[in-house]
Amino acid sequence: MSEGENAMFGALCGCIETTLLQSTNYWKNAAQQGLPFTLNPSVLYRGYVANLFNNGAATSSQFFFGGIIKKSMTGGADRPLTGSETITAAVGAGVLSGPVCSPIELVMIQQQRKGGSLFGTAAELARGGHLTRLFCGGYMGVTPVMRGWLRENYPDSIGSTEDRARLAATLISTPVCSFASHPPDTLKTCLQGDVERTKFGGYSQTASTLVGESGYPALWRGLPWRCLRQICAVFIFDKLSAELAPRIFPHAFH
Repeated sequence: MSEGENAMFGALCGCIETTLLQSTNYWKNAAQQGLPFTLNPSVLYRGYVANLFNNGAATSSQFFFGGIIKKSMTGGADRPLTGSETITAAVGAGVLSGPVCSPIELVMIQQQRKGGSLFGTAAELARGGHLTRLFCGGYMGVTPVMRGWLRENYPDSIGSTEDRARLAATLISTPVCSFASHPPDTLKTCLQGDVERTKFGGYSQTASTLVGESGYPALWRGLPWRCLRQICAVFIFDKLSAELAPRIFPHAFH
């Protein structure tokens, strides 16, 4: 697939994932900031449009950068990447995509917390906001590599079909990645939810405040919701990449 096709397909994946999993994103952000749990759709889908732009831009840029990195690794040769190359390309794409979606995610979190319109929130943040984001990439690499390994090594059990191997790979890899990366995500969410700096002033101060209030477990607030969302999202992305992309861009999968 060309760089443009990668970007288009990534944007499509991001929009599908956002539409299906918006509520889990709100519950995760709310838990991290100490906001009450709700099932009210008008609250759960606050910031939905901003999140469409956020996830669409994030996955679009990740697929775009991932494609560029993969091509640089192969030198343009038509060969499959090794497992380590696939994971390296995915992590690199995740790192490069951070500046693309940071401002949009900030708007989305502010809308989830306070309500307000997309453009009104963006205008208010532009007058006095502070943008902070720590972005971790890698979901595009670990699951496909593990799925292939399970298919090869366990063809009579969990690797007997693509979907069984995909689900097993997602359930094995995603919780570990979610747990390891959650504290920075919690700090980022708290900072983005408090742009006025009434409570949180920086990463170190935010960590000290959270730990002082509730102990170290506070750094993992919202982990179940984030883990659930990432499990679903990784499965969806891998499924779409394996089955939908060849139908949309058949010339790239001859």
